[in-house]
Amino acid sequence: MLENLIAYAVALFLFQPLNVLIHEYGHAFFVKIFGGRVTKIEVGIGEPLFRVGHVQVNKQFFIFGMCRYEGTPEISKSRLKLSFIAVGGVLFNAVTITMLILVKVYTDHNHFLDGYYFGATGMLILSALLPVTYSTGFHSDGKWLVNIWKKDSLSA
Repeated sequence: MLENLIAYAVALFLFQPLNVLIHEYGHAFFVKIFGGRVTKIEVGIGEPLFRVGHVQVNKQFFIFGMCRYEGTPEISKSRLKLSFIAVGGVLFNAVTITMLILVKVYTDHNHFLDGYYFGATGMLILSALLPVTYSTGFHSDGKWLVNIWKKDSLSA
């Protein structure tokens, strides 16, 4: 019982913020690849808790995240580039899960927290891909992707 409570706490307060950070760096990676400038990566919502470089951790650090960036005209007029930026977070989370699976398959690594990490990452990927608008007014990556590919969504 106590082991499960500790595992849930680790999943919520360690794995989830780590997954969000990895996810936001996925967006940032493609912004940089396509010539944009990342201005801030936020982990969580609410008032700022602390900031290190361009990464800001907010008081409710176990949910949500944001990659703020300045694009270029080339980015804003390219559905393909915008799509890669939109799914970059999910791609980075998927790579992380794949690496952990490979470690588990090719080594004797086995820890009771692994399942919690898989679960936290899976939920983040799923919630990011669902095309919804959050209560904060921000769109999920899936909704952003749908909007990118809507007819006339890009300026001429």
